[in-house]
Amino acid sequence: MILQELHVDGVRNLLDVTLRPHPRLTVLVGDNGQGKTNLLEAIHLAAALRPLRPLERAGELVGFGRELGRIQARFDLDGPLDVVVCVEPRGRKATIGGKAVRDVAVLSSRLAVVSFVPDDAAMIRGGPSDRRSGLDRFAFALFPHFAAASRRFEEALAQRNRLLKEPIVDDDALAAFTPPFVSAAVELTRLRVEACARWAPVFVDEARALGGDALAAELRYAAGVADGDVTGRSSADLEAELELRLHRGREIEKRKRSTLCGPQHDDVILLKLGKKARFLASQGEARALVLALKLASVRLLTHQRGQGPLLLLDDVAGELDPGRAARLLQSIDEHGAQAFVTTTHAQALPDLGASLVVPVVAGRL
Repeated sequence: MILQELHVDGVRNLLDVTLRPHPRLTVLVGDNGQGKTNLLEAIHLAAALRPLRPLERAGELVGFGRELGRIQARFDLDGPLDVVVCVEPRGRKATIGGKAVRDVAVLSSRLAVVSFVPDDAAMIRGGPSDRRSGLDRFAFALFPHFAAASRRFEEALAQRNRLLKEPIVDDDALAAFTPPFVSAAVELTRLRVEACARWAPVFVDEARALGGDALAAELRYAAGVADGDVTGRSSADLEAELELRLHRGREIEKRKRSTLCGPQHDDVILLKLGKKARFLASQGEARALVLALKLASVRLLTHQRGQGPLLLLDDVAGELDPGRAARLLQSIDEHGAQAFVTTTHAQALPDLGASLVVPVVAGRL
């Protein structure tokens, strides 16, 4: 999969930008605040129909003084694939080959993207929600139907929580909304379990390749629908246990006005030398563990799809030492992933080999 051409106008500070990237590696160079990361954001939107970084509101993507931002991308995916994304204050609209897209799974089944941004360190240092988000990004690329399952769960959770926040909780209504919540919760859990099971062994290999025995790592999944390891348990079994837990905790939920059991409380346990990396890993080791997670994603997606995903690397020179940055570039070559790297100084990167260096100044190339 190759991004052949990208045109962006009115997205954040990008003004009438056309990029024809290198098929292997494109390096975006410029001072902070010039638009390098915004260009990665546009590529991510075109490839995944989702922003690269969390947003408070959709309008953040629209350039100042503009009513509309537009991204046009042409991918080579066993033939040309044209994607257009329009960003507005109310949200985003997309077309693939001229046809409107309402379900992001339509695109995720064909395109894949892996990103590495400084905020990803939260997967190691942050809380459970940060690690859940990291797992979900990987699962989104791995399973085309993951987005729909996640959306069903979020809607079911919101409905149930709205009932619990009422001044007087209607027990009959809560009982009616609980089965759809339980079904959606177990479906999402099973997808996360499967994603983590595939990710874990490859992550272990990549971590050892980066840091040897000192970076011996593990990846485990802790589910919120049931106690203990849920691997291999049937959907019916998990649904029955979650139903029972919700029934037993109903009075506590009423007092706390929130659903207390389910995937919204899942965690991804990352270990280094048998202890939680959140507390044990140094800053450099935390960066290496995040890189190992990303490289594992690239390997798995390449194996599943038969071609490398797009790889977006924001300020990688500031996050990785030269040896680990060189391992990253080696992985690009091994898996045929087309990569985009931002940096303030190209000389801070290791020898890049075949690549294109593009200066970015005030939202223009």
